Amino acid sequence: MRHILLLSLLYLTFQTSSFSQTEYIEVNSSILKETRQIKLQLPRNYSSSQKEYPVIIVLDGDYMFEPFAGNVDYLSYWEIIPESIVVGINQAGFRDKDGQIDSESELPVSTGADFFEFVGYEVLKYIDDNFRTTPFTIIAGIDYMANFSNFFLLKETPVFSGYINFSPDVTPKLPERLKRKLDKVKQKIWYYLATSEHDIHQLKIKTETLDSYLSICNNPNFNYKYRVFENADHFSFVADAIPSALLSIFSTYGPISDYEYESDFLSSQSPANSLEDKYLTIQELYAIEVPIRIVDFLKTAEAIEELKLWEDYQNLSKLARKEAPSTVLRNYFQGLYFEKIGEPNRAIKEYQAAYGLESAGYLNSEVLLGRADELKRIYGN
Repeated sequence: MRHILLLSLLYLTFQTSSFSQTEYIEVNSSILKETRQIKLQLPRNYSSSQKEYPVIIVLDGDYMFEPFAGNVDYLSYWEIIPESIVVGINQAGFRDKDGQIDSESELPVSTGADFFEFVGYEVLKYIDDNFRTTPFTIIAGIDYMANFSNFFLLKETPVFSGYINFSPDVTPKLPERLKRKLDKVKQKIWYYLATSEHDIHQLKIKTETLDSYLSICNNPNFNYKYRVFENADHFSFVADAIPSALLSIFSTYGPISDYEYESDFLSSQSPANSLEDKYLTIQELYAIEVPIRIVDFLKTAEAIEELKLWEDYQNLSKLARKEAPSTVLRNYFQGLYFEKIGEPNRAIKEYQAAYGLESAGYLNSEVLLGRADELKRIYGN
């Protein structure tokens, strides 16, 4: 079956209407035997970089794509989440048949099975073949199609890494099936589930039932978040749930949060090692290589200062030499180390050696030279 599906891709044609950041693509699908439309938003700097990007598939793309694309663009601009490729699958006029499931097995059947294969094989393969992607993929849906998205998780090897379910219209057998699957899943899975205070009553009950199963899953590979949005109904809560879901799934990616600072960095024997571990974890979880942010270097220095672990300034200096060699950071941290252990002359030399190097946040060579002059004044050098 897999062989037949892959062969069918030879007859799949995609015609793009433009080369702008957001493209409308007409898909002549050999699986669905009809033409369907998808929307595509590439990261702002896609054409000028060689980076690879996570992929976010949005079901009901005719009305869900734009809010997802806007939030991804905004949050990634501030480096809170990674830049990502967002794909919306338009389903206006097709939604009922796309989500068709068998009443007894409660699994995709007929046109529902075709749509499942269309998303899992044709669309994903096209994106992977034509754009620079990482293996980290997310699927998002609401009510009827949110329930459908879970079938990708039930595969022997889950198709997606992240699942965003807004008020899913859960079928009776699904909660237990997901629980069994997630209890033993060996790959990292992120799952975000949300409803609202004034959601459609039947959907809210179903969502709460699903939560009662997922919340007791103790598999360390399963990362789960459940939210109930107050003062919102079935439609309005989505505006708040989209950024919440993205922040939850990419929680490790962003700059050091207040929680991380308190729980990880201030409890560490080496904040510099904690910083390096954070970025290694980002690479492991999301398959993305991210240079250590200047703001995180400076936040780590705050932890070293607060803990009075002066030796760790040397570790931070070595890390800065590796990650930001053209900036003043290496000399700044090394200078701080010599200041703290009572060797002002060596600190002065480090600060002076930063002359002409690139700035890092509020730090530049003038700031470091000023610090050297202050030490000279204090110690009479």
